[in-house]
Amino acid sequence: MAKPSKDEIHYLLLKLHSLTGIVPIGAFLVVHLCVNSLRTVGVWPYQLSIDAINNLPFLLVIEITFIYIPLLFHSVMGFYVIHHAKTNVHRYRYPRNGLYTLQRLSGAVVFVFLIYHLGTTVAPKLWEGKHYFEAAPFLIDILNGEFQTWQGLLVYTIGIVSATFHFSNGLWGFCVSWGILIGENAQRNGAIVFAAIGLALTVLGMATVAEFNMNPIPVEATVAR
Repeated sequence: MAKPSKDEIHYLLLKLHSLTGIVPIGAFLVVHLCVNSLRTVGVWPYQLSIDAINNLPFLLVIEITFIYIPLLFHSVMGFYVIHHAKTNVHRYRYPRNGLYTLQRLSGAVVFVFLIYHLGTTVAPKLWEGKHYFEAAPFLIDILNGEFQTWQGLLVYTIGIVSATFHFSNGLWGFCVSWGILIGENAQRNGAIVFAAIGLALTVLGMATVAEFNMNPIPVEATVAR
């Protein structure tokens, strides 16, 4: 079997970068926003969803394998693309050219936001040993505090908008690069559909932020400690 060339490896890495942005990272983003939106229904359904997730067997292994490793790979490759990209948005002011640049910038913003988000939620949860049914009260208290400050609202607004844009615009790029959307009409219609998906996810995320801000309700563990 012939050894793959550098160009072939580069091509495969870029394809894998594109794929991981949709599965599992994009899929996780959608699930994460949908689960968090249960907070708009009531604090009890939201607490139960956190309990269900934090009581999964081998949760840390699942997170490392299907979230953190793909996310790290996607991020490293994303910065590699940024480093080697030759942006010409100032010379060619086409909408898609501008979106390409925004895709790179939003990815960098999301990376910084994720470090902040994980550092203020997951890291303290692990450090304090808040597992199983203790996780929900601990995390809800953290988020209640976050969304009572204008700094927290600003950080999460920027983070959510950047993430939903990066995902929805990335969906279009994925479908084009993988030969799913072929032809001008298909690509235009796809752009409309993916923009609608991005807008819906943004509304979902911001509704959750607004609910935390207006109703910061603390909770107790659902079982005796």
